[in-house]
Amino acid sequence: MKSMRLSAIAAALLVAMPIYAQTADPAQPKVENNTQKTTTNAEQEPTKSAQIVEDDIEIIAVTGVYQADLKARAMERDSKAFSSVIATDDMGNFVDQNVAESLRRIPGVTLERSEGEGKYIAVRGLGPKFVSVSMNGAELSGAGDDRKIGLDGITSDSLGAIEVFKTLTPDMNLNSIGGSVNVRAISAYDRGKNTLKMKLQDSYSELREEHSPKFSLDGTQLFLDDKIGVGFALSYEDRKTQVDEVRHHSTRELNFLQGGIGLSEEQLSNAPEILIPAQLENRREIADRKRSTATLNFEFKPSEDSFYYLRGNYSNYTDGDIAQREFYNFYNGDEADEVIYVNAETKEFALSDVDVFNQYFIQEGETTTTNFSVGGENYIADSWRVDYEFAYSKTEDKSVGDRRAQFRERENIVYGKGSRDNIIAKVLTPAEAAALGGFALKDDEDVFAGEADGDISDLSNMEYDNLFMEDSTRTDEITSLKLNLQKDFDYQYLNFIKVGGTYNEREHYNNKDRWSYTVNSADCGGDQTCMDVATSNITDYNYAVPAGGLFTYPFVSQQDVEYIVNSTKITRESATGGEESIDSTKEDYTLTEDTYAAFIMAEMPLSEQLTVITGVRYAHTEFSSTGFMSLENDDWDFGNDKMLDLAIPLPESSITYSEFFPSIHVRYEPSDQILVRTSLWTSYTRPSFKQARGFAKFDDDISLCDPTTNECYSSPDGQSAIELQGYILGPDNAVQVGNPNLVAMTSDNFDASFGWYPSKELFMEAAVFYKNIDNFIVDVTGIQMGIDELPLTLPVNQVSDFAIPQDLVLNQVDITLNGDKATVYGIELSYNQFFENGLFWQSNMTFVKSEAELDATIRQDKMPLPGQADVTGNIAVGWEDESFSLRLISNYRSDILEEVGSCPVSANKADSHTCKTWADIYQDDIMTFDIKVKYDFSKSLSVYFDAINLTDESDLRYFTGNKQSGGEILYQREDYGRTFQLGMNYKFY
Repeated sequence: MKSMRLSAIAAALLVAMPIYAQTADPAQPKVENNTQKTTTNAEQEPTKSAQIVEDDIEIIAVTGVYQADLKARAMERDSKAFSSVIATDDMGNFVDQNVAESLRRIPGVTLERSEGEGKYIAVRGLGPKFVSVSMNGAELSGAGDDRKIGLDGITSDSLGAIEVFKTLTPDMNLNSIGGSVNVRAISAYDRGKNTLKMKLQDSYSELREEHSPKFSLDGTQLFLDDKIGVGFALSYEDRKTQVDEVRHHSTRELNFLQGGIGLSEEQLSNAPEILIPAQLENRREIADRKRSTATLNFEFKPSEDSFYYLRGNYSNYTDGDIAQREFYNFYNGDEADEVIYVNAETKEFALSDVDVFNQYFIQEGETTTTNFSVGGENYIADSWRVDYEFAYSKTEDKSVGDRRAQFRERENIVYGKGSRDNIIAKVLTPAEAAALGGFALKDDEDVFAGEADGDISDLSNMEYDNLFMEDSTRTDEITSLKLNLQKDFDYQYLNFIKVGGTYNEREHYNNKDRWSYTVNSADCGGDQTCMDVATSNITDYNYAVPAGGLFTYPFVSQQDVEYIVNSTKITRESATGGEESIDSTKEDYTLTEDTYAAFIMAEMPLSEQLTVITGVRYAHTEFSSTGFMSLENDDWDFGNDKMLDLAIPLPESSITYSEFFPSIHVRYEPSDQILVRTSLWTSYTRPSFKQARGFAKFDDDISLCDPTTNECYSSPDGQSAIELQGYILGPDNAVQVGNPNLVAMTSDNFDASFGWYPSKELFMEAAVFYKNIDNFIVDVTGIQMGIDELPLTLPVNQVSDFAIPQDLVLNQVDITLNGDKATVYGIELSYNQFFENGLFWQSNMTFVKSEAELDATIRQDKMPLPGQADVTGNIAVGWEDESFSLRLISNYRSDILEEVGSCPVSANKADSHTCKTWADIYQDDIMTFDIKVKYDFSKSLSVYFDAINLTDESDLRYFTGNKQSGGEILYQREDYGRTFQLGMNYKFY
């Protein structure tokens, strides 16, 4: 209803203003304004030319931080929408060395890092899922299933400018509640001259202790009296990184635990219950990434009335990745007879039957992205303007020959303790466990009930027990058409009316061929080398504990992993029976998304200082997906060596939705020093592919229940395959479910800004914003939901080895849902000043508050909007003269709610089993410091040095926890270390 009211307001303005304009005296001279001026036909020619190249900005020759800041301010003032801009300096460089670093200097903008590198953008505290990324206005494809576009694949050397739009006009893609990022390709017309520049750089990772070279060449050329302009860029980077992680299981919640050996029945019934981590994984990712990019922008301006372009961008990204992973599966040992010790005060615990294993993973991937667009713009009969474009973007991510070897020892006794920034695990001897638990070992009785027979202190017990191989392809392909028609008017109160439309076709699919199985010498076909390796242990190879203190137990060498895989991969056909593995199908899917939009808008100068843009956009979406219901298990045997593995295709899921999105934007410029903007506009954000595709994935470790006794088992206890057919799936089994019924979030937005430009040296701006979001999308963990209540129909009748009742209520469902409403409001402050003595200060702060209301069956209390940071800030203080520049830069982002635990209105808040607010996952706040130094030896040659992440900050995520967990519990911690960059730029002309 709110959106329809806004539609009526905008439509009334849209209709009334042109009518009023036509009733004005035609003979009355039109008031001159900053957007369009009254001219004779002869005088209109240069005006057309200036508008043809996407509202070209005046070319300003700049040097250093100061002049780059001036250029950005000029571009922001000229924009029809409220935006922030990053501009290049006189050498065609961004002040920072990559797009990610540049963007985080913009007011209200922060970055999410991946493996130590800025990758995704958040605007005004709203995360990457609320932000769209385009190149020259065309939507970019991406290999991921979150719709997020990684900025690490866009090299700054190929760009002319970076724009972040915080309000959107009807002629723009409105699929962005937070904001829209547009990267503009290098253009000969933007630079206005012939240029050629080379960059050489070396980067050093302190954690990896390796160097990463980079080379780029870019330039612009004008031909035939400036009728043809060519911009081009080439770059190559060989980047070496290392990331050390400590992390919890990615899909499991914290586990409840109580008990202990030596307690009486009465003591056990009254024993305190604590919450503990389900798993500890120590992980090291060592990556060698080679990036090659090429950009070409061919522009043709045969006359003042015509402009045509062909733009292309190619990026190839190869990734040689090594992952070393050490696991402690606490969830293996949470049965009553496996709990050795629980300390309710310190939250320490000890368990038996815990698997301890490590994996050495080798991955070689390649990501290729191709973007191109062809289009033009023409003036017809002086007052008509038509622009058109065909754009294509395709990203293909291939990973062929991924392989992994695993060594494991089972039934260990493990001590554990979780905290906010760490999870501790230590294997104990039986004597150490008895001392910790305060009980005595007995010669004639196994106090551990046969669950502590492992002995990892003898490394020969770490046996080779799993081979993993995978080939995968993920493709995202977008084809789009755009046509706009604009009629310019010479009326006092009307500059133009513009109509247009776009049509997009998108196909996104994922295909995996994966094999993961225990290697048995019987499958070797008599090959002696294969049989020897199949029965080997870690001491049969070169092994060592990796340096750095992250790991406790040794890994074999990479050379030995290759030998192990090559020696035993011949078992695949026999081990799998030649059948396609569940792992090869459960993640397969195909998505299609067809969208079209149409708009009408008008620009009206109400006075010399006041201009209004108003209009409405209609957007229609058709979405469909395929997927699987998958269930696999590691423990249950159903006879004849048959292990239950299911991957059953789901019926195709589809949904269609559409809506009108009106807006009105007011620009008031009472003087050259003051610019006031205000906007009332609407927008939307579609769900991610991962959230909206149809799938259901049950956890690997299933439990089955005897319906006659209601007793449940997580592993066999003497049941025959015939008996198990009468068992039913237990209610505590965890399942992840997609939701093809999700609709786009929609938002009514209000923005107002006041910019003050008293001089070239001083700029101040204050902006306020408010967003009222309907149907906001939230990831919920651990919700209780019946199978017949899920948003897709599961083919449970095709499971014959046991029963899955249609009315079964599951207690641990992870799902994405549309919430009810959310509000976001905040203020954004910017202050930039350059002093005569060379000192300068650049700063901005954004303060945001939000409140979200979920369905009462999910969460009974209001809460912050997931993905939103309350405070973001950037400060740069420095000094520069004509040849030297020094900056100290700090960035801050407060914590972010990422996932929501279930606490329905039916739950008692005091009951942590039904009210799981402790399962909320937050990303911790972070503050980083960088130093950047640049020296110009001449107008052609400059050298720079960057020191990044000086304080060695980590990315931290944690469960909120409660008293039973002792507070917050680590979910993930990533350590990247410091990075140092040294480089040079040389401008040939």
